[in-house]
Amino acid sequence: MRLRDRFLAAAAVVLAAAITAPAAMATSTTSLSLDQSAGTSAGAAHNLGMNLSFSNSPATDSPKELTIDLPPGLLSNAGIDGGRCLRTNLAGNSACRIGSGTVEASLDAVGIIGLPGSVPINVSFYLVPPPAASDLAGLEVYGLGQQIGSIAPITIRPSGSPEGVGATIALTLPNTLPASILPPPIPTLLNGLVQISITKIDGTFDGLRYPTTCPSTPEQVTATVDSYDSSSPQTLSRPLTVTGCGALAFDPTFSVSARKDASDKGVALTTNVNETATMAPSRSVALSFPTAVLGPNLASLANFCATPSSSCPQVGSVTAQSSLYPTALTGRAYFTGSATGPTLTLVFPAPFPLTLTGAIDLVHNSATFNGLPDIPLTSLAVTLNGGPRALFDTDCATPSGTANARLVDQNGDTTRNVAAHFAVAGCPGVTGNGSGTGSGSGSGSTTSGSSATSSGPTASASGTRLTGRNIRGLGRGRPSLTFRVSVARHRPRIRRMTVRLPAGLSFRGHRARRLLLVRGVTVRGARLRSAVLSHGRLVLTLRRAAPRATVTLGPRSLRESRALRAKARAGKLRRLRLHVAVLNTRRQTRSLTVTIRRAHLS
Repeated sequence: MRLRDRFLAAAAVVLAAAITAPAAMATSTTSLSLDQSAGTSAGAAHNLGMNLSFSNSPATDSPKELTIDLPPGLLSNAGIDGGRCLRTNLAGNSACRIGSGTVEASLDAVGIIGLPGSVPINVSFYLVPPPAASDLAGLEVYGLGQQIGSIAPITIRPSGSPEGVGATIALTLPNTLPASILPPPIPTLLNGLVQISITKIDGTFDGLRYPTTCPSTPEQVTATVDSYDSSSPQTLSRPLTVTGCGALAFDPTFSVSARKDASDKGVALTTNVNETATMAPSRSVALSFPTAVLGPNLASLANFCATPSSSCPQVGSVTAQSSLYPTALTGRAYFTGSATGPTLTLVFPAPFPLTLTGAIDLVHNSATFNGLPDIPLTSLAVTLNGGPRALFDTDCATPSGTANARLVDQNGDTTRNVAAHFAVAGCPGVTGNGSGTGSGSGSGSTTSGSSATSSGPTASASGTRLTGRNIRGLGRGRPSLTFRVSVARHRPRIRRMTVRLPAGLSFRGHRARRLLLVRGVTVRGARLRSAVLSHGRLVLTLRRAAPRATVTLGPRSLRESRALRAKARAGKLRRLRLHVAVLNTRRQTRSLTVTIRRAHLS
């Protein structure tokens, strides 16, 4: 055997021994630094450099699992090339390239044959289809004309994550490379593989969308690393500098559409908040609706769940669109919370496992969502189902009104109040088609509601009569109100009455479980099932339908304002208007308004 062949054979034996030798007391010490020289402005797209160095002991050890947690709001554009990169692996196609860098790998085991101690490997990062259905996307490292290592999953951390809602990249780094990177005849001797120890990764991610919050204590980019010979991970963090949050535009728009069911009073309601891709996203959204137009539907309590789950009834849906993702995100809406704090919960599935919870204020007919994630949503549309168990219903007495949205930007320094006028399609006199997705169901004939307003103490509509009998005790601070509702012979009987008081009077509510009850209500001529306060109105439900009912609200039920008491004492009250909406056994609504004059104020 020639000397050269014997030398190469010996080198191969030594190399094989080095590859298979067990390691003891292995460690891999890591350092991390960021390069933000490309820019730091909030909401803009900047390249971000990330430099990792590894000091391996023994030299044959190498980093294995590298997990990078990007702070909330620091996101890659998963919608590049129209979403094609998420459907087909186009590694090598520049349209799907999202970064590049250099990996340095030690080849100390083969130094005895005169080869270099380490080699730099130029790599590119490509956005590819997600490895699993729950992943947002995949990251492929491409170099030496082929894929290096396995495809890394890119996931979105769920709502409630200690690190906040943001992106996580989980890389598995290889400790072998194709021996073809070495000069011949080494590839043949090594059976196609050579062991490496990665010592450095200098990478740059292109065009990351920067966060829109500028906290006094910056958010952190975090890297967690372990090695092949040690399972004790190390975690390193570096602050991400973000500037100019206050300069971002924030001018969202708000729209509402509503449609009453054909066969019941339920309302399908859709709200939509729109923003542009360059705006700061909303951190808080508070929506309120006019109580004269929309009221709570007590039948919706059958949908209530403490926490959302697959067994909970779905009360609606939510659709979101983002400039950073090629398709719309869809989720479900649930009626949740507790007896003292009902909520509306919007749940999105993976790859955006977001849960948005809005606190419901029954008194002000509103829902407030706080803590929305720093993700640019160009549209956030919530549709609440119609039907007999819809969250909202209407008596069509006031078929139109104005809803309001109060929106706060991510940085918390800009607030916008946006009003949207809407009408309830399906109510008499309202033209046009509603855009809600819910549809009514149930039995009973369909007849339009009717209304009447009188300047006197009596009003009638379609055989239903309201008489305002008297209001007493205003000047003494002990208000009392009596009215009578009756229907003509052979007309549908009374099932429910909704009372709106004259200006200056309000109801006294007492919380019991999930409801606000009103005490001190007496009914003659019918049996009362419940007296519930909802959105400032008293809903009186009868145990059995009746042709007439006389209702008295005493001092335990009512309170008066100081201004009203002063007017009563001074004899300056001229008239008070009382409104009662009557629901009958055919699910028809009669809205009646009477004027109680001074003669009835004794």
